[in-house]
Amino acid sequence: MLQQLRSTTGSWIAKGILGLLVLSFLGWGIADYTNVSTRSTTAAEVGDIEIGYTEFANTYQTFLRRQGLSAVDADVARQLRLADSVLKNMTTRALYEAEAKSQNLTASDAMVRQEIETRPEFQNATGQFDRLRFENVLIQSGLSEGAMVEMLRRDSARAQLIDAVTAGSAAPSAMVDLLFRHFGERRSAAYVSFPLDSVDVHGEPDDAALQAFFDERKEDFRRPELRSLTYVLISPEALAEEIAVDDADIAASYEARHDEFVQPETRDLAQILFPTEEAAREAAETLKGVGMDELPGKIEALGLKLIDLGTFERDTVPNEGLADASFAIDAPGATDAFQGAFGWSVAVVKSITPGNEPTLDDVRDTIRDDLALDRAYDEVFKRGNHLEDAFGQGQTLEEAAATADLPVAKVDAVDAQGRGPDGSPVDDLPAGLTFLRTAFDLNDGEVSFLETTESNAMFMVRVDAITPAAIPELADVRQSVVDAWKEDRREAAAENKAKTLVGRLEADADIETLAAALGLDHGTVDSFARTGQSTQGAGLPETLARELFGKKEGEAAYAQDGDRFFVARVTGIKPADAAAEPAFRDNLADTVAVGMSQDLNEELGKALAGKYPITTNPAVYEQVYQ
Repeated sequence: MLQQLRSTTGSWIAKGILGLLVLSFLGWGIADYTNVSTRSTTAAEVGDIEIGYTEFANTYQTFLRRQGLSAVDADVARQLRLADSVLKNMTTRALYEAEAKSQNLTASDAMVRQEIETRPEFQNATGQFDRLRFENVLIQSGLSEGAMVEMLRRDSARAQLIDAVTAGSAAPSAMVDLLFRHFGERRSAAYVSFPLDSVDVHGEPDDAALQAFFDERKEDFRRPELRSLTYVLISPEALAEEIAVDDADIAASYEARHDEFVQPETRDLAQILFPTEEAAREAAETLKGVGMDELPGKIEALGLKLIDLGTFERDTVPNEGLADASFAIDAPGATDAFQGAFGWSVAVVKSITPGNEPTLDDVRDTIRDDLALDRAYDEVFKRGNHLEDAFGQGQTLEEAAATADLPVAKVDAVDAQGRGPDGSPVDDLPAGLTFLRTAFDLNDGEVSFLETTESNAMFMVRVDAITPAAIPELADVRQSVVDAWKEDRREAAAENKAKTLVGRLEADADIETLAAALGLDHGTVDSFARTGQSTQGAGLPETLARELFGKKEGEAAYAQDGDRFFVARVTGIKPADAAAEPAFRDNLADTVAVGMSQDLNEELGKALAGKYPITTNPAVYEQVYQ
């Protein structure tokens, strides 16, 4: 079977499963396999397959860029274990690669060529392979042609392996028939609806009714535990305001950080690829001098494909030829023809953002604040140690704070979520989760150790009093209970109204007449599925659709959807054979087959993890956080 599978690039099921495993990596871009680093450091090993640090770091950085996380703080990335997630995906790929290698599964050049030529993303509108589209994908993915070929070769080998396991996992016909009849059926209905707040609740509950309602719903009114706290917060931001920074230090920092403040000129670039030098030069002459208002139309009229590349500084342009041509012109427009990484091209500079070099005065306040904050962090540790030492010598928290020249703050009552007795947030609490978590881990009268918040402030906190969680007296929450009673009665009245409407609809009342007499919204929905969705337009709430699929034609049902009640009568039933599209049954069969194949593939993954030892080296791969 394996030999037969080597003659194909893989079934659609294998490709689907493989896509689940590696689609994100295809999108990220993979390090050029022909240029793997020779560094001795290894991020992970799967059997005899090594994942080097350079390959891992390239994949990790590309992942961050594609997910919009390029600016993520290293500590945050470490807490989210982003590197571990990326490496786990890479080791999973490597498991399948190791087994494919052991089975001598590979893809010939002809197979890879066929895969490239038949991929939709590489084809033009007529379904033919388009070299320019192929090169555009390479540019967007940051891959060389050799890297793309090698990646597809490995993917093909993995797909052959998956084919060997999942072949024959077709869905049983009896199961597909049952699912087809169930999910393929469609119904039509006429409905009325009304908002919950349109139902009036008259009168007030008497004391007996209110007490009975409160006794039944006491837990709804339970008040959380509240704590009274005293704390000392050592905030770097607060200390920074006290720190003086002289002009000499500011000037020295400006010189040291000069490149950080300079904003280089950037250009928004696009590129047109040509098969020959002659074609590129001819197009460049035609487009030269055409203004940006007319240039896109001119390019389209010539039948050329403009590939957007993005915005670049001079030093970040992907290749030297493109950089030289794009930054040689003084205004937006088309460049001269040039030979770049993908052959002869003409670039289009769509816009130019001038660079900026701020003076010392322009950034003086920023530098002063930065220097003060840097020094404040040192002061936080000094004051923290002073506070901790003084408290350890027997002083009270207030006395220790005074010796460290720190303010003391109090909170009269706060719950574990930072809310006061009235349920509103307590102002000016230390930011982050650590403060309240620490305070609620203490017993009454206890003082915490010196702790650090998520924003690098330090604090010590004492619990002065604990008010246990409790159910209040009715008198203390009477208005809240009255409001809840009214809302409960409103929903009950609305449901009774809906039930009455069900009876009238089943008595064959005319929808439009009924709606007009009672001031209800109304409408019809044709050919809706069990989800309530209809191919004919607006559908019904899923809760109502499920009820209607349990009714016969002419019967009615109701359901609440948010703050609105719907009542509908079934006006038509179409069995699956008459309602469903011809391909619907095939799609169901495919879905079941994929599910079965995924189960088999999951078992394969578990088996491979037992066969090929996986070792990881955090000391190596966690260098990406530095």
